[in-house]
Amino acid sequence: MIIAYYDFVNQSCTFECMTVKTSDESIVLASDSATCASDDILLAYQQFGMDCVNHLTGAFSFVLFDSRLKQLFVVRDKLGERPMYYSQLPTGIMFSTDLRALFSCVKYPAIRWHELAQPIRFNYPIELQHTWIEQIMRLRAGEYATVDKDGLRLHTYFRRSHAVTFTGSKNEAIQESLRLMRQSVNRCIQMSPGPVAVMLSGGIDSSSLAAFAKGIQNEVHVITAGYKGNTYTACDERQVARRFAEEQGFIYHEVELEVEDFQNLLNEFVPYLDEPCFDVSSMSQYAVYKKAAELGFKTILSGLGGDEQFYSYKGAHKIVDAAKNRREFVELYPYKRNKTKWLAYILGHFKDLLLPTQTACLSDMNPEMWVYGDYKKFATTAQMEFNNETIRFKDIDVTRHFPDNTDIHSMYDYLFSTFATTLCVYLGDKLCAANGIEIRYPLLDPDLVTFLDGLPLEMKFDPSSPKKFQKEIMSGIVPDYILYARKRGFEPPFDFIRKMCGSYKYRVMNSDHVFFNSMVADMMLSNMGFLKNKI
Repeated sequence: MIIAYYDFVNQSCTFECMTVKTSDESIVLASDSATCASDDILLAYQQFGMDCVNHLTGAFSFVLFDSRLKQLFVVRDKLGERPMYYSQLPTGIMFSTDLRALFSCVKYPAIRWHELAQPIRFNYPIELQHTWIEQIMRLRAGEYATVDKDGLRLHTYFRRSHAVTFTGSKNEAIQESLRLMRQSVNRCIQMSPGPVAVMLSGGIDSSSLAAFAKGIQNEVHVITAGYKGNTYTACDERQVARRFAEEQGFIYHEVELEVEDFQNLLNEFVPYLDEPCFDVSSMSQYAVYKKAAELGFKTILSGLGGDEQFYSYKGAHKIVDAAKNRREFVELYPYKRNKTKWLAYILGHFKDLLLPTQTACLSDMNPEMWVYGDYKKFATTAQMEFNNETIRFKDIDVTRHFPDNTDIHSMYDYLFSTFATTLCVYLGDKLCAANGIEIRYPLLDPDLVTFLDGLPLEMKFDPSSPKKFQKEIMSGIVPDYILYARKRGFEPPFDFIRKMCGSYKYRVMNSDHVFFNSMVADMMLSNMGFLKNKI
């Protein structure tokens, strides 16, 4: 964890973490890096100055103080894998990779109610700069900050672009994708502080990582999970994972989950949460990471990112189609000039445009529909007392509308920067850190992401066949029974979770309805010190 404080009065910086110094001690660096070495950061800064950000790759965040310039240089990696928060204090500014560390320094914290309520509705923060604490902000992905006597300045050094830059053949695109994937897996393994295991779900993404790992090290350990007694067999992929492991010669480890343990697991990991991020599968994740630590692994590789990189979400495609339908519909106005086309369009898109229950509609129900009903029930009576004020959640507008100009690129950019990063990466890091291990995401490598972004859309996206390009890349490396299997998520034990919610008593908030997100949010608020009538 990084904690750094810049004092405006003395134009100096103090660190409360391990640091790395250059030989002349004019530069002090504190880094939180998964796949970018501190020495590489120092060398790049000495050679290029602040332009070093364009010469670094991997997952990292760092704080660097240059005493010659009396300047603090703070960077978050291109894709936002590593966090960086900051807070303006009376005499300076503090940065940390841990929100809780900054929270403890805020004398009178204020809640941004929208940024608290919206994640309860959608599972994860959507606002990328503001956190749910008024006084604490985030550096966004691809952003760096400079601090000196003149104050704080923010700079964007990387922004994803979907302009086509690749002009080669499809086979050349496949070969370059393979090279970049292998390079990323190799970097993740070589920079591990200890034994590495691959989380093998039986899907394309994790199987690809395991296959690449085989070419890098002699022994490849894989970990697969399932429920005791073959419960939830519809999502249990142990048989597929075991078959693939046996064929490839992987060292196979199996974790059997018992749903009766989930309440204790939840109580264990929620104290580590400082952001409102909610996933009903988090208890299963935590149990697997706990087992990985017990087996002696220090690093695990996750296939997160494949779904976003290779266009896997049919629900997202429906939203894009709905936006396209809406644009076409608006273009027909004034309808008196286009009566025939207008009527034909209405008849051809009746369900999409007029029935609110259709998932292809651009409505507030569409994102995370499974949470919509629960949140509405919760918000109807939910309230919280804070600073002698009663906040009613029904008065907070959490609507997330997708604009009519939503296309496939903007849709997946949104999913990448929110769902993949602010939820999945955040939870993975927190749950693993709670068990003393690191998690790495080779498919989120910025070189790979940039290359794929520059491919022609028709080469990498087929709306009728999710992940078609990835299947072409991995053909002959991952077997067909994995490549072309029906997609199955790791379904959580909803019956047991509903039972947990039914017995939960709110500590900070009040509502007549409890569901997973509101329960965990209440537990987080309580652990952070937000007790009713206490602050």
